[in-house]
Amino acid sequence: MNWKQILRLSGTMQSIIGLFMVVPTLIAAFNREWDAFAAFIITLGIILVYVTIILTLGKRWPAHSLGTRDVYLFVTITWVVASALGALPLHLTGYTKDYASAYMEIMSGFTTTGLTTLSNIEALPKSLLFWRSLTHWIGGMGIVVLFVALLPLVGVEGTQLFSAEAVGPTKSKLTPKIKNTALILWLIYFALTLLEVILLIIARLSPFDAFTVAFGTMATGGFVTKNASIAAYDSAFVDAVVTIFMILAGVNFSLYFALIRKKISGVYHDTELRVYLGVFLFATIASTISLRLTSTYGSIWQALRYASFHMASIMTTTGFATADYGLWPALPQAFLLSLMFIGGCAGSTGGGIKVTRIVTMFKLSRQNVRTLLHPKGIFTLQSEHEKIAWKTVNSIAGFIVIYIMLVLASTLVVASAGFDLLTSLASGLISVGNIGLGLGGVGPSGAGFGPMPAYVKWFLSLMMLAGRLEIYTVLAIFTRSFWKR
Repeated sequence: MNWKQILRLSGTMQSIIGLFMVVPTLIAAFNREWDAFAAFIITLGIILVYVTIILTLGKRWPAHSLGTRDVYLFVTITWVVASALGALPLHLTGYTKDYASAYMEIMSGFTTTGLTTLSNIEALPKSLLFWRSLTHWIGGMGIVVLFVALLPLVGVEGTQLFSAEAVGPTKSKLTPKIKNTALILWLIYFALTLLEVILLIIARLSPFDAFTVAFGTMATGGFVTKNASIAAYDSAFVDAVVTIFMILAGVNFSLYFALIRKKISGVYHDTELRVYLGVFLFATIASTISLRLTSTYGSIWQALRYASFHMASIMTTTGFATADYGLWPALPQAFLLSLMFIGGCAGSTGGGIKVTRIVTMFKLSRQNVRTLLHPKGIFTLQSEHEKIAWKTVNSIAGFIVIYIMLVLASTLVVASAGFDLLTSLASGLISVGNIGLGLGGVGPSGAGFGPMPAYVKWFLSLMMLAGRLEIYTVLAIFTRSFWKR
């Protein structure tokens, strides 16, 4: 294991996190939030010492390429340490009851899960609220992807780092150089965020609220500065803007690059995109009809407004809310539960299993039926005009099995603390799937994660990390073969 190179890169990575933390520190000073300001200064001091020691020692260490195991360990350590340091301001100011709660809160931020341990969000200083939302935006496109985009990687294989963190089974390069690919993705991400901010300001949100909402939307995270989530703004225009940008954030970002290059035909024929939009539209229309027929809402437009928002919120794993859907009829709730499993597209900021994996497994099932009917036939799985390698199919099948196992394991852990079955299952789903908002006790009107004991919070923090890093990256570290020479 190339520990010296891992530590040196980790020090560089945490310096980037420290630079981002300067922004909420300045907000704290501007708003005279001196307790928060002191907490940020202490945290920045710790980061400075950590980075200085590692980088000073690292000057003497030769630069070597990272192997596959080194890459997996570096990416995992980056997220763990970033969350550990990022949690300090929350813990030092006393707004969380223990460090486990603060750690879970910031891990939820970086992994864009959006679940919270806080009971009164509006009681927090603006600087801490901004930091929570900023962790979403940093983690949405990926901490390490940003690292690859900004810094020259001496002796490091950037493609390996990009693949270890990128979301979904399709991680192809947009340009010959992976550094340029990472930079393009971040620029598209930044441009869409800025566009949403402008529209939200037009909707008469304050710049502070506009930025924090946009951070949560484009990262498909869910943190917001209001206890009532997006419902607090009570605006159909805000709901519409956020719904549209949640859907955009759930699309594979490489398709936006294809649009920029005027490859419209490739975008139009993209199977994953068509299924993603088709599932969303079907769930929205069916739920709208159900909500109107049961008189849950007084008009078809009201039903459409709330149904489209929550279908987008859950499918893209954002976790925003504008209504208590726990009071809805069974059919819309069933759609929401189903969408928790599906998630967004590969290459998006969304979580979940991903549409492309669901499509591939459907194709595999269809092929197995055809093989049963035509035993001597030779069939292949196709994605657009390319054959899907069996190695990829096996990887996807294994991912889904492990995903379900982690959800069930999380359900058992939460249930061991005395929570009911629906709350336990929802906790597992929203942690592994990075969804943030579920049903029962972790639904819009539930008590949330604050009352859960520390051991549950630590376990769910690990599950959020595993879900964000596509399971295999984290799981590999816990295998015996990973540590063998």
